[in-house]
Amino acid sequence: MNEAGQMRKYQESRIEDEPILGSVLALPDGRIQPLTFLERVLVTLRLISAKSLEARYFKAANS
Repeated sequence: MNEAGQMRKYQESRIEDEPILGSVLALPDGRIQPLTFLERVLVTLRLISAKSLEARYFKAANS
């Protein structure tokens, strides 16, 4: 089976480390959202997940 057939239709958001921006939220639609200092601390302490951050920024974009 080819690789395209094995890929999921929905890709989850994830926390990535960018060289210039530092920790960022990579959204499924390809956007990159820089994290605030408090969000970076919460991610480091594992008190917040990429999914909850995605919900926060999705609501802000649709308002």
